Amino acid sequence: MRSLCLALAFACTPLASQPPGWEVVSVKPNHSNSPESNLDSAPGGRTTATNITIRELIRLAYTVKDYQIEHAPGWVDTDRFDINGKNTSGKNTSLDDEKALIRTLLTDRFHLVVRRETRQRPVYLLVVGKDGPKLTPHNDGTGSGTRKTCGQLKGTRLTMDTIATVLSRQLDRDVLNQTNLPGKYDFQLDWTPDSGPCSDDAPVRPAFVTAIQQQLGLKLEAGKGPAEYLIVEHIERPTEN
Repeated sequence: MRSLCLALAFACTPLASQPPGWEVVSVKPNHSNSPESNLDSAPGGRTTATNITIRELIRLAYTVKDYQIEHAPGWVDTDRFDINGKNTSGKNTSLDDEKALIRTLLTDRFHLVVRRETRQRPVYLLVVGKDGPKLTPHNDGTGSGTRKTCGQLKGTRLTMDTIATVLSRQLDRDVLNQTNLPGKYDFQLDWTPDSGPCSDDAPVRPAFVTAIQQQLGLKLEAGKGPAEYLIVEHIERPTEN
């Protein structure tokens, strides 16, 4: 017997795997007054968030920065929640699946409705300084990462596109890579935050933008580029359970 696909003259293609949903999830207010929060994936398909704000969840779920989120009510920054859930797969999830789970949570429990809007906005263009780059090439091994502490940023085995993205997290603008530098690099950047030295005995260091030029041999130039905004059209506080 011919397959149904052939009988109906359809091309048979495998179905794309569907991301897991929530088997069970609880959302409860956190009144600890702690400034710290975390979001973790645990064995068995569990996801836990402690003392987390809704703005933090929106940033992760939609891969946006704070300035890209508009028309959100003030409580998305002040109200904090504990979230404990288990997904239907019973397995650890990828980052993309984790984002999809959080989007589902925001939609189902907070009734979040958003739309995306693209606009031109000021950006920084990352270019090579007049004396050339001062990055360390890293072409061996696997894996890459960053580590940030107060006034210090370290990167290992990063492309220039990734370095531009990492630098943008410390600024109020996107950073677009226009260095034309291939390969992967290590770097360390030391600066004094705008809020002041990290400790009473901290050494004198330049401002962030100056440090990029002096220590990395790169330069930020003002420009314009497209930026996507996430417009919050509706959101509600959840009922506790």
